[in-house]
Amino acid sequence: MHLRSEKLARLFQKEVSMIITRELTNPDIGFVTVTAVQFNKDTSKATVYVSIFGTEGAKAKSISALNKAKGVVRHSLAGRVVLRYMPDIEFREDVQLEQIERTLDIIKKIEDGDKKNEK
Repeated sequence: MHLRSEKLARLFQKEVSMIITRELTNPDIGFVTVTAVQFNKDTSKATVYVSIFGTEGAKAKSISALNKAKGVVRHSLAGRVVLRYMPDIEFREDVQLEQIERTLDIIKKIEDGDKKNEK
């Protein structure tokens, strides 16, 4: 990623996070943390990755509510970030943390099994 894209991604991450916590009032949006923003090559599309606390059903509701509110988020961003063209926004759940957690659990189980076999 180019330096400009990285700076823009960090700025979008900060601003989208503030918009979600301060401006969106939909109760379906649960406890959400913006973890990353990625742009396509021409910065016409921004994918906003969010970590959501809750059950799978609550997570699905939150993602759906965020994607329904993307027009509001985009409009608010236009007032905060000066760009020639405001990119289209898509919200996705960031599952990286869950995958890391599962991997660590598997490693721990393997290590525990090895310790039992050594005895």
